Amino acid sequence: MVFFKKRKKEKKITNELPKAPNKEDLMIEIEKAEKLLENANENNKIEILNQLGKLYFEAGEIDQAINYYELSISENKTIGQANNELLKLYNIKRKEAIDQKRDSDVQLYLKKIDELLKLSKDIIRGKA
Repeated sequence: MVFFKKRKKEKKITNELPKAPNKEDLMIEIEKAEKLLENANENNKIEILNQLGKLYFEAGEIDQAINYYELSISENKTIGQANNELLKLYNIKRKEAIDQKRDSDVQLYLKKIDELLKLSKDIIRGKA
């Protein structure tokens, strides 16, 4: 009996990296999202806050991204995108503080990471 094997499709390898969004385009998107946020209802407010956090992160504005993700978590205490992204941003800021030898900022971001992890545990346990 002869078995036939399927040929594996060859993936085309390209040397091109995906193009990063232009900062000007990101700022336009941010302005649109901020206008939407002003008129947002409770159902889509969290989604817009998370989108603003993502856009600011892509634009390199980490502090602004942190502000929007923190606002999202304060509005809706559930585990989701905001928790994951905020944890990532706190770690980025902590690493920057380590590189610049700013011990007080290192401690600040370690504390924020601990608080975020505690909040996540409380949410899972139903205490939040």
